[in-house]
Amino acid sequence: MDEGKRKHILITFGRSFLTLNLARLLADAGHRVSIADSVPIAVSRFSHAVDGFHRVSPPKYRPQEYCREIAAIVESEGIDMVIPIHEETDILSMMAGLFPPSCDLFLSDFALEDQLHNKLKFQELLQDLGIQTLKFAAITGPEDIAKLDFDGPFAVKQAYSRGSQEVYKAYPGDPLTQLIFDPTNPWIAQEWMEGDRYCSYSICRDGEVYAHALYPVGYAIGGSSCLVFEQVEHPGILEWVRDVVRRTGFTGHIGFDFIDHPERGLFTIEANPRATSGIMLFTPENRVDRAFFGENTELITPPTGRTRMIGIGMTLYGWRKDALPGNSFRKFWKAFRSADDVIAERGDMGPAAMLVPAYINILRNSIKYRVGLAGGFMHDHEWDGHQI
Repeated sequence: MDEGKRKHILITFGRSFLTLNLARLLADAGHRVSIADSVPIAVSRFSHAVDGFHRVSPPKYRPQEYCREIAAIVESEGIDMVIPIHEETDILSMMAGLFPPSCDLFLSDFALEDQLHNKLKFQELLQDLGIQTLKFAAITGPEDIAKLDFDGPFAVKQAYSRGSQEVYKAYPGDPLTQLIFDPTNPWIAQEWMEGDRYCSYSICRDGEVYAHALYPVGYAIGGSSCLVFEQVEHPGILEWVRDVVRRTGFTGHIGFDFIDHPERGLFTIEANPRATSGIMLFTPENRVDRAFFGENTELITPPTGRTRMIGIGMTLYGWRKDALPGNSFRKFWKAFRSADDVIAERGDMGPAAMLVPAYINILRNSIKYRVGLAGGFMHDHEWDGHQI
């Protein structure tokens, strides 16, 4: 592909606000954007930024069909790049051989994607790289519970899991009888640490970071899934990300969750080798499209202090006590009024107008898969370690 040429880009997981915002950024830069999803009412479909929509199989339940359908779209539509958004990234990386050399599949090989996605393997990778980690241990069965030797509280979560799923806060001696064991998806016990929390997002090619965003954890659903995002600077985190990306040779977009302890320093809880909310902080003037193709020579970052929010999420969850430590309605209202919504955008109100039908569609998914609303949003695009 020629540098600076208008390209045809296919973005997956069209229901996501991340997809919507990325589509707008790419279209503003002059590229043609198509999207794909397994649901018919995906908010990105109704954006002026999107040129075409493709209904495909649910990757979690029909992974081979999904990959073949995406590859067929690439062939029939002349797609120059596929940018996966959620955990379909892992599934596509397993079947990358289906795609023609003319198409840039924006991800790394499956072994690296899996190593970063799996929370247990990721901590082991950091140890191998000589990077300090929080104390952790694998739990593959009841016998491992008795061997845990934490001195204080610790988190327990599955190696393949995400923010919509349960994280248990446990204490020494806790029997953890609630755990159900899956040989392909072990549990990880990880030291529970308090400190300043940050989430990063970086666009990388061949071990180099081309764009980088960072926001502190503030308003969030249950303290985990962020609702408000403000661009901040933290040189230590940027250098940490650059070091790990360089040493792994990573290609793709990736997010890391950090805790900065005032005495012990910087620790990384987990990695998300896919799109994260940081993409919503960039502006059209940033020309972040260049980062996906590795065309910029200076690091692209959003304007410091730029603040955005998921308006519908803030409406549903932001006023609750557990959305922010010390939350009050006055704090909530101030935050709500000061941030720009990531969905409603002047001149492109189709996605906002279709929010209610889109969420009714997600509710159907929740009922179908017997999961909560947050789980229903992403359930059919998750991957939990099962080979295809």
